[in-house]
Amino acid sequence: MRKISLFLCVFLAGIILSSSFSYAFWVWTPKGEGAVNPKFATKDSPREQFDWAMRFFEQGDFNQAAEEFARLTKQYPDSVLAPEAQYYAGRSYEELGKYYFAFQNYQKTVEIYPYTKRMEEIIEREYNIANIFQSKETSKLMNVELSEALTRAVDVYGKVVENSPFGEYADKALYRTAECYRRLQNYDKALESYERIVNDYPESDFGAEAKYQLAYTRYEASLDPEYDQERTEKALEEFKYISQTTPIPGIAKEAGKMLVELEDRKAESMLKIAEFYERQNRYESALVYYRDVAERMPATSAAKQAEERIKILKGKVGS
Repeated sequence: MRKISLFLCVFLAGIILSSSFSYAFWVWTPKGEGAVNPKFATKDSPREQFDWAMRFFEQGDFNQAAEEFARLTKQYPDSVLAPEAQYYAGRSYEELGKYYFAFQNYQKTVEIYPYTKRMEEIIEREYNIANIFQSKETSKLMNVELSEALTRAVDVYGKVVENSPFGEYADKALYRTAECYRRLQNYDKALESYERIVNDYPESDFGAEAKYQLAYTRYEASLDPEYDQERTEKALEEFKYISQTTPIPGIAKEAGKMLVELEDRKAESMLKIAEFYERQNRYESALVYYRDVAERMPATSAAKQAEERIKILKGKVGS
């Protein structure tokens, strides 16, 4: 009998201890979080919650810090500490190397708390995050880069410009956006970005380079069979203008080189048209194109061939 009584006492004590242990770690919170460990339940005031989250941040536990800062913004969205908590959630993810999560939290700070004192710092951090995405190595398919990182870079650069269109990083972000689009071979979007720099930021340090890249991107687009030759003509005009007006010798030199290359390509294209008409025995039409090459583009390699064909065809048409 004594053994049974002793067993019952031990058993009951175990239940009591177990219950006490359980209640020490899990309670039901009225804040809508369900059953949580009191250690990680939302604190009774925004200041307590912020200080609690900051302890994890300063200790380098950035996963927990991000959760605690997010908990503050969820439970106390109107607190004066909410913008700072939202910012530090972004900082926590950035420290973890989760850059897109960091960007999303920074951007949330801008959109929900536009009066935040962290605005300039957030824009700089977003710009740097975009640079990280842009610099990542990418795979290619048929010479076209396939990259989620580049797409994300474009998204983040876009928000940098949107958040502060006349700020320190706007023209830089647009320039890098154009570079991303060129790597993705989205020439139309690249051209739009360069044009925005030229038109909206005429005093930008990137202005002269943007004009050159605008012309060069038209040239790149002209190499694609799906694009019409009008882009080649436009690129020719722009390179000619740049070579004559830019105050930067290096850009003038490069523009001159591209001008020669584009004129060669245009002359070769016109020569092929002339040869087509000649094969069809349409000699007068062929002469129009041969003369155009010889007279308008005398410095090209195609001009000499055009002059030789002109001499031969003159006898055939009697002129």
